[in-house]
Amino acid sequence: MGFALDLVLLDAVGQPIIPGLQGNIMKLNVPKIDMDLASEGKWFKFNDEISFKVARDGNPQHKRAIQNKFKAIQKHRDRGEVDRIERINNELIARCVLRDWKGLEEEGVGAIHYSYETALAIISDPAYQGIKEFIIECSSASEEFDEEADTIKN
Repeated sequence: MGFALDLVLLDAVGQPIIPGLQGNIMKLNVPKIDMDLASEGKWFKFNDEISFKVARDGNPQHKRAIQNKFKAIQKHRDRGEVDRIERINNELIARCVLRDWKGLEEEGVGAIHYSYETALAIISDPAYQGIKEFIIECSSASEEFDEEADTIKN
């Protein structure tokens, strides 16, 4: 009994390398993702005072981080340790998806400057679940990261 195994070589961002073809393989009649914008992030208005800079879900840094955490996630899933999986997911969002914010303040203290540690604390706090949900929603809005996102509006 035999079987065939197809190997596909991938470039640094996970795109297939096809021998003999250079550059873009095809020009389709759909918008392409702006990979720089997807990685660096885009500003999304949370309310009149607060905005978050959010990278696209599955950006190259996010994919690498998920791959690095895959065994831990799998172990905790197999054990039914939902809280530990949630903690890892929060770490991934804080490190790889949320890039910055504007207008976020702590009452009586003033402006809060962005840091991974502060982002993780906010995302992990159930009282601020709305912020986490907003960030996830923005990062999943693929049309927001299209090359023509600012010029094409239906």
